[in-house]
Amino acid sequence: MSKLTLYDLYDRHTGKISDKWSLYLAEYDRLFAPMAEKQVRLLEIGIQNGGSLEIWSQYFRNAIAIIGCDINPDCEGLSYEDPKIHVVVGDASATATQEKVLKLAAQYDIIIDDGSHLSSDIAKSFALYFPHIVDGGIFIAEDLHCSYWERFEGGLYSPYSSIAFFKCLADVINHEHWGVSKPRGEVLRSIFSEYDFEISEEVLSCVHSIEFINSMCVVRKAPANENGLDRRVIAGTEDSIIPSNPEWNDLSYHLDPIFDETKNVWSDSPSSLPKKLTELVELLRHKDNALIDTKDRAARLEQQNDQLRRELEALHDSISWRVTAILRFAVRLGRQMLNLVKGGAGA
Repeated sequence: MSKLTLYDLYDRHTGKISDKWSLYLAEYDRLFAPMAEKQVRLLEIGIQNGGSLEIWSQYFRNAIAIIGCDINPDCEGLSYEDPKIHVVVGDASATATQEKVLKLAAQYDIIIDDGSHLSSDIAKSFALYFPHIVDGGIFIAEDLHCSYWERFEGGLYSPYSSIAFFKCLADVINHEHWGVSKPRGEVLRSIFSEYDFEISEEVLSCVHSIEFINSMCVVRKAPANENGLDRRVIAGTEDSIIPSNPEWNDLSYHLDPIFDETKNVWSDSPSSLPKKLTELVELLRHKDNALIDTKDRAARLEQQNDQLRRELEALHDSISWRVTAILRFAVRLGRQMLNLVKGGAGA
């Protein structure tokens, strides 16, 4: 009998409710299939009604521990028949809650963050729990679409959004090519400062890969010595197109001095650059608002000019009427006198 897919398990599930996007289920099957029969330890942050824990326990039949963590105190009332399922109530991004989680399992093979979706919480949770993932394990952040929304501390160009945080980890992976003498954490310095947390160089050196899927990020962990380019491998003997350098075979990677980037403004920019960009955006926004105010004032002045023009025309018409009234009176008076003269002559 073939193993049921995660979608199959969701399709036949009748217990506690679990709410996932279908894309997630397909990707989880791809990611978790090699570990499905292993004795995994799984932590899920944000469990709502708790149904996902039941499904994980069916998918990972040989799991050692399935741990759910949620800040909602009502989750204390969740109970399960499977003894390997446990629930921790508390803020996963707080060290006090982390201690409770680690008492249930000191290390994890899989961590899924489906919690508050706040950018600060996601970054802090990664900092707290990634060190406790085993080599070869994975950290997954769900619902990163929230990182584009202000109410979740995000925005398309926000330098402090959760997705911006994970994008920086891609630079961490490529640390050996920077061409400047900076620690890995330098690219995260502004985020560390914004949310008041830190990740050590030792932990960052264990980030092996970053994979982005729609609204998801998958971070794999590996020993630091497995995350570099390592040694060059050259095979074959024919070089009819490009001359070969067989002496390079089996040489360890090192950055050529010609790629010293210390004078490159784009490589040696201050760590406060994201904040300065934010300030620049705010300045432009204020200028835009000032321009809008100026346009509004111009429109109001135009309306006032139109009103004054109408009043002036009305005044002009009024003066013209009074002036012509005198002329009209003089004409009538002249006609009356003429009539009197004609009448006297007839007598």
